[in-house]
Amino acid sequence: MNILSALARFLFLLILLIVPIVPSFATTIVVLKTQSEIVAGAESMGVYLTGDGRISNRFCKIHQVHDFFIASAGFFDTRAGHRLNIKEIVTRAARKSDPVSVAVNRSSRAIANALSQALSDAREDDGLYNILVHGNVVTFFFGFEDGKPATYAHSFSVMTQRGHAKEAPLIEVTHDNCGPRCVPADGHPYLMHTRSQAMDDFRLKNRGLLRDHPVAFVRSIIFSDIAANKHRSGPPVDILRINRNGPQWIEKKPNCP
Repeated sequence: MNILSALARFLFLLILLIVPIVPSFATTIVVLKTQSEIVAGAESMGVYLTGDGRISNRFCKIHQVHDFFIASAGFFDTRAGHRLNIKEIVTRAARKSDPVSVAVNRSSRAIANALSQALSDAREDDGLYNILVHGNVVTFFFGFEDGKPATYAHSFSVMTQRGHAKEAPLIEVTHDNCGPRCVPADGHPYLMHTRSQAMDDFRLKNRGLLRDHPVAFVRSIIFSDIAANKHRSGPPVDILRINRNGPQWIEKKPNCP
């Protein structure tokens, strides 16, 4: 079956993500945690996987769910009511009274289950199945827990058995967690971001900016990645700061909630 005709029935958003081993699909998301605050940022490019592969620079990648925030990269659905809508999965899985760490664990299981079910349903559609198999997802969770900043990143990858590609594929989940008890050393913020050599290089060359100016660092590292990877990342950039006083948008597109 032609892959475009297979995908014509779906309006999926491919927010591209660099993952090891498989070909690069990427977006730019950065989450920085100090002893007292969180600064998160994301660029705005996304690709609709329809027949024309339309590109837009108006995608909102940072979303509030209850009392915490998420940002996701990878292959998922942005339509309301559809199985792979990550924001809706997390909203259903997490309870308003949950600490962030509990909400993350509930959400992580729910995302893995949704990906597994989507793969199972797509077994007869080779085009869609192959996209899903290589459509890894990473979701960043961040907010305050017990009065302290907490950040989590969970990556979801499809693991297939050699010679049995369509038989019960497993979802491998890897974690990068810095919860409320994870306290960065003074002057050494904890940094999470989507995989990018450009951002790794920027961090090594700008340790002073990282230490002294978190917002400027997040903005600058995202623009460094956009400059190096214009084919898959683009402005404008949304930046959110969270401290004990609550969330504050430093920069946000007018179309974002």
